[in-house]
Amino acid sequence: MFWLLGSFATANHEKITLIAPPVLIAGGLLLALRWRINLLSVGDEDARALGVKVERLRWLILTLVACIVAAQVAVSGIIGWVGLVVPHIARMLIGPDHRVMMPASVLLGGLYLIIIDDVARTLTGTEIPLGILPH
Repeated sequence: MFWLLGSFATANHEKITLIAPPVLIAGGLLLALRWRINLLSVGDEDARALGVKVERLRWLILTLVACIVAAQVAVSGIIGWVGLVVPHIARMLIGPDHRVMMPASVLLGGLYLIIIDDVARTLTGTEIPLGILPH
């Protein structure tokens, strides 16, 4: 049940050191590529004309995101709605420019999870899994 609904109840320093390398490396690479991700939004032909290898970039982005998600899900379970909802909220607040929107999504997602985790721990005497709280 823990893994299916997600929780930070078992979070500790060992788990942080376990997920830190893939998250920091893949996240850093994604942040370095964010201007190229903007070029993908203009369309494949225009991106190719601007020198972007579209297929290679898409596979690289998918691989980096898969590494981040796999590491985080392995430690905290599935809290999938955060990855679905928060970037859209960040896009509404900040705009579509990935150079600004990606860091804003990271900060907004972290803040959102801290608030939801606090609610889950204080609402009742037992901790409520994060995956069932409102999103």
